[in-house]
Amino acid sequence: MAKEYLAQKAEKKKTGNKALWLLIVLVVVVVAMVAKILLTGNLKPDNFTGLPTSEDAYAIAKGFILPTLKSSSADFSDSHYQFGKQSDSVYIIKSSVDSKNASGEKTTVNFRITLKYNGGEASREKNWTLVNLDEN
Repeated sequence: MAKEYLAQKAEKKKTGNKALWLLIVLVVVVVAMVAKILLTGNLKPDNFTGLPTSEDAYAIAKGFILPTLKSSSADFSDSHYQFGKQSDSVYIIKSSVDSKNASGEKTTVNFRITLKYNGGEASREKNWTLVNLDEN
């Protein structure tokens, strides 16, 4: 009877150890997922989809230009921008934006912006670096 008791106790200990290891692995997986979400904002893998298009770069350029304007209204000439690449990840965009100043007068600002793409989702501004901005 004592041998049976010891055998049952050993079997329970084995089962308990397996459950503990399973719980530890589960906690590690959950912590890794939470860390991924906090660092990248999503759980999707960062698949490389190629370099950004001119439209991607122009959309990001508008995001960099808007804070420099002294107006809350801005009308970019979306169909009349010029696009060029200095290298694989450095983009140059020339365009203009119409805005109204404080007195309500319409002004046109021509700009030339150089952006460096750092990788990741092309639509996220944090994946770009402003290299140069010239406004006329």
